[in-house]
Amino acid sequence: MTTLWNDKDWKVILEPASLPDGREKKVVRVERPDSAHIIAFTDSGNILVLREYRPYYGTYIWMLPSGRVDKEKDIEVAAQRELREETGYRAKELKEYCITHYSESVIAANHIFIARGLEKDPLPQDDDEEMEVHELPIEEALNNILESEYVHTASAYALLRYMRDHQI
Repeated sequence: MTTLWNDKDWKVILEPASLPDGREKKVVRVERPDSAHIIAFTDSGNILVLREYRPYYGTYIWMLPSGRVDKEKDIEVAAQRELREETGYRAKELKEYCITHYSESVIAANHIFIARGLEKDPLPQDDDEEMEVHELPIEEALNNILESEYVHTASAYALLRYMRDHQI
């Protein structure tokens, strides 16, 4: 493995990979911190979703409360922090539901959590974010996410999988 670039929690590497027939190829891969995404259920059975402005897209997108696991080593602690920063709520019950990956060339995981028993316990939002918190039925939340000009794929996958697994 050869490191091509390394800065601010991101690394670009050139890494060998073996094929089943014994041949080897070299692949450029990117390492970055994992992310936590939270399906946060309210007492009414709705979920909390964000409508967040993304400056490089020049528009708002819909997404689950989400963020990088870069301040803590414990993924569940990071998920709880992100939930508090982005929605103002803490979850009494927070369980990892599933894990997804971007692609073979990106070394990072998306950890999807289910949050229940929400109670007010806000942390300050990051100064460089512009977002609104909405409480919506899960079907409406998914439609908003899928209809965004730029779809937040981890949020779409999380809700689609949850709805399939729970036959919603």
